[in-house]
Amino acid sequence: METTDVGRRVADQVRVVLPTLPVGDATSSQLQDWLKATFRVENQIAGFRTGVLAELTRRKGVHIVENNLREKGLRPRRKARSEVETAVELEDLPRTSEGMRNGEIPYDNARILAKASQEGEIDEEDLLGKARTQSPDKFAGTVRKYVQERSEDDGMSRLERQRCQRFAKINTDHTDGMMVLYGRFDPITGALIETALSQKMNELWRDEDPRARCSPGQRMADALAGLVTREDTGEDGKPSRGPRLLLIADYDAISRELRNCRLGDGTPIPTEKIRDLACQSEILPAIFRGASQPMDMGRSRRAASPAQRIALVARDKACVGCGANANWCQAHHIIPWAVQGNTDIDDMCLLCSRCHHKVHDDRWQVRRKPTGAYYLKP
Repeated sequence: METTDVGRRVADQVRVVLPTLPVGDATSSQLQDWLKATFRVENQIAGFRTGVLAELTRRKGVHIVENNLREKGLRPRRKARSEVETAVELEDLPRTSEGMRNGEIPYDNARILAKASQEGEIDEEDLLGKARTQSPDKFAGTVRKYVQERSEDDGMSRLERQRCQRFAKINTDHTDGMMVLYGRFDPITGALIETALSQKMNELWRDEDPRARCSPGQRMADALAGLVTREDTGEDGKPSRGPRLLLIADYDAISRELRNCRLGDGTPIPTEKIRDLACQSEILPAIFRGASQPMDMGRSRRAASPAQRIALVARDKACVGCGANANWCQAHHIIPWAVQGNTDIDDMCLLCSRCHHKVHDDRWQVRRKPTGAYYLKP
């Protein structure tokens, strides 16, 4: 069969699956169903393409297939390399590949599984259910935790591999002369960088004229430039302290050891790295529900205390509405303070500025799942 005939048959099959009714004439329910159908078709196409790339790589080699993708304008350089690598890795995960071809598993989740399989032995069956139902962001966290729990050295070897893959580069965009920065970092280094940037961004936001605010992207660029070019001393001439980093760990009272150490967003890290981090940043300790740091303030104060904020970050990890970084969030009273709401942990959650406006301006509501997790509902 000619190549053009194969391509035409694939295109015809996609047209059969997708509706022909103009979207403007559809009901909201139909639109939701169609949207779901497009993602299913997209997953199937990704599964088919992955199989094709894997077979081409077997016949011609990785570099030739990557170059063909770039030279024919099908993929930029980084994406070409990533897709070819993933296709090869997925050959060892047949159930995942089958799930993509059936439209059940999105490509992003398959790629996460493929990368995890290269870092250590995984049981594909353990993760397939979550791969079908979780968003890529959530599934990435699930896989990180899975790999950490099965690590024989508390994740140290994985962390070392990630650190070996670190890189950063700076290029000039010759179309307009702008400088472009790009980098990849292990989770611990990345958390330190992200925390330092967020703190600097908050400082810049407070100093801005409310009538002429920068965009978040501009503010992050200014924060990065300020952090990179500043001296290592503060305004008082003393050394600047490192970023304030939240670490969470379970304390085993019997063995008197810390276990299950993780960053504020839930990313697991080796417990022995706590000592190293103490030298690079200010670690925020917290004893939840302890007598020295009361978690419930009732009506005695309106704003959340520093200890309460730490507890909220540890519990919510990010904005409960959109998942924005906790450093950009505020403690929100689920029952407004003005109508007798309490400043208690169970009566507050983390919301970013945008989601805060959804609650106050658009009347979105904070709800609680049976698991205890909070979420935002229109």
